[in-house]
Amino acid sequence: MPPVKVGHFQTLNLSADNQVIIQDQLYGTHIVSDTVLNELLRSPSLSRLIGVRQHGISSLLNFTPPITRFEHSVGAFLLVRHVGGNLEEQVAALLHDVSHTAMSHVVDFALSEPGEGSFHEVHKMRFVRTTQIPDILAKHGFGDLKPLNEELYPLVEMPAPHLCADRLDYGLRDAVGFGTLSLEDAQRVIASLCVFPDPTSSNRLLVLRDQEIALRLAKCYMRCDRDVWGNPSHGSLYTRTAELMRSSIRGGGVPEEDLWKLSDEEFWAEMRKVVDSKGQEAMDRLESEDLPNGEDLPLPRGAKVRTIDPDVYEVLSGKVIPLSTLRPEYANEREQYIIARRALYA
Repeated sequence: MPPVKVGHFQTLNLSADNQVIIQDQLYGTHIVSDTVLNELLRSPSLSRLIGVRQHGISSLLNFTPPITRFEHSVGAFLLVRHVGGNLEEQVAALLHDVSHTAMSHVVDFALSEPGEGSFHEVHKMRFVRTTQIPDILAKHGFGDLKPLNEELYPLVEMPAPHLCADRLDYGLRDAVGFGTLSLEDAQRVIASLCVFPDPTSSNRLLVLRDQEIALRLAKCYMRCDRDVWGNPSHGSLYTRTAELMRSSIRGGGVPEEDLWKLSDEEFWAEMRKVVDSKGQEAMDRLESEDLPNGEDLPLPRGAKVRTIDPDVYEVLSGKVIPLSTLRPEYANEREQYIIARRALYA
């Protein structure tokens, strides 16, 4: 069986029953033989994320590269593995996005209530209970389903602006995909990673050992937010698509459960079948127009302003210090950026 392309930067080789070979351009080649990881990587509940793109409609319309939720999930797992996280934390990393829906975060603008968390997080257990994942976890000693609560694992999830596997993997993957960061620089970031004080500490923290690399990463991350994640042009695509999703689902044309059954392309095709003539015209415009000029567009309410302030390990002092403390000019740049972006809110 030849390797299967599962994302923009990643392939899987599933030819052997007892192992999965992952080839990832950021992290290199990894042979995974742990039975629980092997089984999860082959499960339909996780592999469906191959058809779900990180950037939703922006990627479906080819304004961003086809980076998938699956490759990001695997990337977060590989990152935790790289820094010495235990098996349980690796499982949590692999499953952290398992409940993401077709169109990714576009659904938040379509169906989430004001003040509610991301749709996939709010409805995570609703989806998981329909899958074989609880049985797989129980079979391998995780009957309490603890790895499904990724916030219990500091290497997987940490509040912004700290680094964590989730935030760092999508940041690196997107930065390279957008052309903001070279692949070589992304690999330098990965090589600079370590865990402070150690991977078993309850207060473990993902940190960088190189201040210059930390600064490069932080600036590239901010640029990704400016150009794509928190960009009003992409926000316009999201809100226009969200209106179509809302009317299709709330109107009964597309079952809400299809969010977890269909790929982005399939979901778009299903909406095509049920929207009215006005909706058809809106879909035609989205498919045919260039990326909107964002100069006079607001940033949609609910869009995040994303920045990081990486923690840096200083060998001489043996302490971890935020980049913003070490580089006051970055602290000022980050603060001014946040103020400027928030001023764009509708």
